[in-house]
Amino acid sequence: MQPLFHFLLPGALLVLGSVFAAPVCAQDLPTPSDSLDVEDFSSFGNADASANRPYASQKVLLQSPTKLISVGYEGQGHFDFNSVGPHRQLFVPRPEPNPTGSEPTASTELDERVNRFGGLRLGFNAPVISNSKLILNLGLTYWNTDVNINNPRTSSLFTGLNRGLRSTGFNATVFRPLNEKNYLLVQGNIDLNGTYRNFDDVSSKGLTYSGTAIYGWKPTESYMWGLGVTRTYRAGQLLHIPVVYYFRTFSPKWGVEAIFPARVNLRRSFGANSLLMLGYEIEGNAYYLGSVNGQDMYLRRGELKPRLTYERKLTGFVWLSAQAGYRYNYRFDAFSTQNPEGNDNPVFTNTLTNPLYFNLSINLVSP
Repeated sequence: MQPLFHFLLPGALLVLGSVFAAPVCAQDLPTPSDSLDVEDFSSFGNADASANRPYASQKVLLQSPTKLISVGYEGQGHFDFNSVGPHRQLFVPRPEPNPTGSEPTASTELDERVNRFGGLRLGFNAPVISNSKLILNLGLTYWNTDVNINNPRTSSLFTGLNRGLRSTGFNATVFRPLNEKNYLLVQGNIDLNGTYRNFDDVSSKGLTYSGTAIYGWKPTESYMWGLGVTRTYRAGQLLHIPVVYYFRTFSPKWGVEAIFPARVNLRRSFGANSLLMLGYEIEGNAYYLGSVNGQDMYLRRGELKPRLTYERKLTGFVWLSAQAGYRYNYRFDAFSTQNPEGNDNPVFTNTLTNPLYFNLSINLVSP
């Protein structure tokens, strides 16, 4: 697990350095009309927003646009898959298939090639309540990962994974300003994760529940930060950890957008219509694979993605987002329970090599 710390350390230093750095023209930041004609997305979202409202707003000046509808595709390059565990080979003798296959061994090591690992990503986010005292957003997500393993029938685990990994989520976010300088930010997620392809495959065993609560400060319209706690499956297992919320615009060109340790981005704006972000994000969840070798199986998938993201306005409020980076596999082991105890060992210990990846999406941003 030590390599993950090495990846996260630069992000932590970036956030801490920005927090303790002397304010860089924060109070005197030019408005979008004063410099570079940069659109101010922080003005969007509040139906009764006004320049002199007595409550903190939910965004900072020049923040990257909020995506209301997103249609995208993410794919990873080829990589090798090493798995150690009680693999049961599924073979097809003639003339009829054997439904059970051979008996599992105590421990077998298999190496296969993953030819395809990627799929469609959809997102929908809408403000249900939006005023100066309360903002409630509801969202839906669907992430599909098609999996193509070279010889899936060499293992019942590979056969299950070859059905693909899917995650359908519902989320709610509440932003509650307490006064001009302080706010509460609360988010909850329910995700259904598994290899399902239709409603008959859906099982409540694939449900995971996540949430974050943050108390924050907003000293200026260019700077807001907060401290909180989160219950998350992002690293592939259930974690309860502290979280730092940090959004700051230093100038019309530079800013930081971070919810540490989940993601950190250094933002560079190029006028009104484009921006570039350098950073990373941790993704993952616990996926219910169904029955493997006669017992329930859960895949704990955690990925760290250092990346470069370019976003550009196409027309109106329609933006293109192009992302490229490196997928570092942090966790991909399979357990017999969703939340194993500390002494539980994985049924299948899996090691993946790390490929490059890309993500391309078309987005309708907040008007």
